[in-house]
Amino acid sequence: MSRKNPNIVEQLRSGNNQKAIAELYKAFPAIKKFIYNNGGDEADAQDVFQDALLVLYRNAQKTEFVLTCAPGTYLYSVSRFLWKDVLKKRNKETKLDYEIKRDEVVESEVERFQEQQLQANKLARVMQQLGEKCKLLLQAYYYKKMSMKDIAQTFQYSSVNSAKTQKYKCIERAKKIAGKPLSSPSKL
Repeated sequence: MSRKNPNIVEQLRSGNNQKAIAELYKAFPAIKKFIYNNGGDEADAQDVFQDALLVLYRNAQKTEFVLTCAPGTYLYSVSRFLWKDVLKKRNKETKLDYEIKRDEVVESEVERFQEQQLQANKLARVMQQLGEKCKLLLQAYYYKKMSMKDIAQTFQYSSVNSAKTQKYKCIERAKKIAGKPLSSPSKL
């Protein structure tokens, strides 16, 4: 492409676009290289170049427009500005996506925490209504991770099987309490 080609603007104004565009496409490799070097791909380079062509075409239609540099230089400059805008937009979208995902995770964690709190409160109410011996037996097994042999000795059951039977009865009682409406916390 020649350094300065005032004919390009005249060709675009007069409707002789094919010849002008063929000449302007000689600037595409430099613009493509710029886009590649700044995180873009082939599709990005083509989009930006087409947009730059459109900017030049629209400006060429204005009678006051004067091209003071080589057409390739003009397209390269416009492409740089267009690509910066694309990158800014992508960065904002990426930040926005991150913030939305982060907010969704926070909401999910809050909901999970609230659900755990409800379950813990329900379990605490059930345990309060169970009775002291069942409560201690279940705590020993589930929280302290004691073996059934140790539970039998600690709670003075005649055998491990007796301890297992008592644990089973306590679990069934807890299920029954959990299944019916719980008494209000103020009564507990």
